[in-house]
Amino acid sequence: MLKLISLIVSLAALIGPAEADIVSNAHFYANQTPYGDPATTSIKAPPAGYELVFLENVGRHGSRSQTTADSEKRALAVWNAAARQGRLTTPGKLFDDDLRKFRAAETTIGYGNLSAIGRKEWIGIGRRTAANYGAFLTKAAADGDDIVFRTTSVYRTKQSASSLMSGLRAAVPGLDFQPRTVDDRMRIENGATRKGNAAIASVLRRSDVRAAAKHVLNRLYRSSYVNSLSDPVGKALDIYGMYALAPGMQGDTTVTFSRYVPLADARLLGYAKDAQNFYRYGPGVKGETSSYRQARPVLTDFLSELDKRLAGGRNAAVFRLAHGETTMPFAALIRLPGSAKQASASTPYSYANNSWRGYVAGRMAGNIEWAAYRNPSSGGVLVTLRHNEQPVRLAGSCKPSSLDPYFYGVHMLKTCLG
Repeated sequence: MLKLISLIVSLAALIGPAEADIVSNAHFYANQTPYGDPATTSIKAPPAGYELVFLENVGRHGSRSQTTADSEKRALAVWNAAARQGRLTTPGKLFDDDLRKFRAAETTIGYGNLSAIGRKEWIGIGRRTAANYGAFLTKAAADGDDIVFRTTSVYRTKQSASSLMSGLRAAVPGLDFQPRTVDDRMRIENGATRKGNAAIASVLRRSDVRAAAKHVLNRLYRSSYVNSLSDPVGKALDIYGMYALAPGMQGDTTVTFSRYVPLADARLLGYAKDAQNFYRYGPGVKGETSSYRQARPVLTDFLSELDKRLAGGRNAAVFRLAHGETTMPFAALIRLPGSAKQASASTPYSYANNSWRGYVAGRMAGNIEWAAYRNPSSGGVLVTLRHNEQPVRLAGSCKPSSLDPYFYGVHMLKTCLG
């Protein structure tokens, strides 16, 4: 345990102001970063006399293939035109083979479905959840309490729920899994405002982002062809999207696209992707709420399920499997570390002025957990939170319990998150 804590502290120093995390951002995959599969994670021990009574979460599905072939078709159309004109570079001549191999793997597993890594990510989360809360889950099984799973109607969330069940079942036999239900309130739409879209456009026009885009395109195509292309940033982002997604597909294909996207360019294109998500699903523009307010039904459900359990309900745990478009706004709504600061209308989001990062707030299989503990003697209830399986403290007006800075009274949560 001491070694794990030391590792987390060391990584926190490398990551910067965003909450400590066990996944590296070294290759700039933004919100497509795979979750990883650590052997263990940590939880906060409750104050003396408090016992775990309820567990709930919301998480993004695991690593997957592209949701559609649209960006790949666009990239292939650009490549085909260059090939017909004889304006491919030496590495560019390899691109169509890489893309076809990648698409073959995607077709095998199905567009938008979990990859082999994606399934393992949620199996691993189940295994670690059981390790951290084994006594509670074993008691739930003995008492006949229910373990509830909610997904959206999208198949990859159902696959993720099944993988989580597998990880839990392997560690804690006898759990009473209720039939999985669908809750499409967790499917959240783009909430960018006029100001948010203007900020995204300004980021895409930045000279360093445009230079990175052209540098990527010049890896594939001769300069004369690149200079003739409209929207070079959009075309480079199509390639970057494959580069960012490929690590989560490595159990299904060896194609990586890294030969086309140097790290320096990946950082800037990843920043452009982060900016899009920041304004569409993250903290957004100062004084506006549309980028994250659609997550309020998720918060309402968290509080409702907690109240039901405390009133004697049989649901010992509620696991929600959804999307990055769910976890990013939910993190902003409840002001998790790194998701609390908005951008001013006059100064767009950047890595220099804001700690929000897609690889923390929206990565594959990313998750937000609440654990409620009750003191049988006093009846008091305290809730502690983890983000991506790491304990976190809330920002803003959420004042922690005097007993422990990582624990909050239920009334406080209802008031400060209201």
